[in-house]
Amino acid sequence: MVRSVKGFNDQPGWKLRQNICKNEGVTLLEVLVSLVVSLVLIGGAFNLFLFGVNNVSRGGGKTTACLYASSLMEEMKARPEILAGVVESGWVQADSMPFLQSHPPGVEAEIDFKPLEGAEQLYIVNLKVLTTGGSREWEEYLVGVIQAP
Repeated sequence: MVRSVKGFNDQPGWKLRQNICKNEGVTLLEVLVSLVVSLVLIGGAFNLFLFGVNNVSRGGGKTTACLYASSLMEEMKARPEILAGVVESGWVQADSMPFLQSHPPGVEAEIDFKPLEGAEQLYIVNLKVLTTGGSREWEEYLVGVIQAP
């Protein structure tokens, strides 16, 4: 007959330690569940990353187009003689005019200007900038008043 040491089996948590020692290792089901949970979390983080990269890319194209439109408008204000040679009404491609700045890749600009009623040598200039590349086309309008010679 084996005698137990007095008080050893009476310690709190003795049964819990016995159960833990009996269940050694990890089952295949636990490993598979943890892998599936990890893959779901990593997949969600990866999709979030791709969403962010896509939005930053689109935002960069829009910013480039807006800066191009603003620079064309400022150049027309600084050099109003650019408008002197245009006689046709309607939208005119910016590439056909003698601007100093060339258009960025994937961006086109069209200009329409009309005389301002009641004011001599003042023109209302409508500037349309649009993106031509990518899966989503986008356009922006800029309106200004320019004094032409």
